[in-house]
Amino acid sequence: MDNPKPAHPAGTRAPRSDTRPDYYFRALALWPRLEPMRLSRVRRDPRRVAALISQRTILPRESILALLGAPQEGGKKSPARD
Repeated sequence: MDNPKPAHPAGTRAPRSDTRPDYYFRALALWPRLEPMRLSRVRRDPRRVAALISQRTILPRESILALLGAPQEGGKKSPARD
């Protein structure tokens, strides 16, 4: 009977599949002078990414989240324009 090879060599783990969006590249594209190492630690939490970015800009966090394409908290909708 043939034993199939394991998908990963002994002692290694399978890569985790994370379904949360990664805001790392979008943030670096918009703010290229961000520190990549600091950004990589918070890359999947849009609030923490916005907090890091807000240290370098005068934009409010809500605007930063909108630029990153993060979902709005509490289902808030922008006011309709006349």
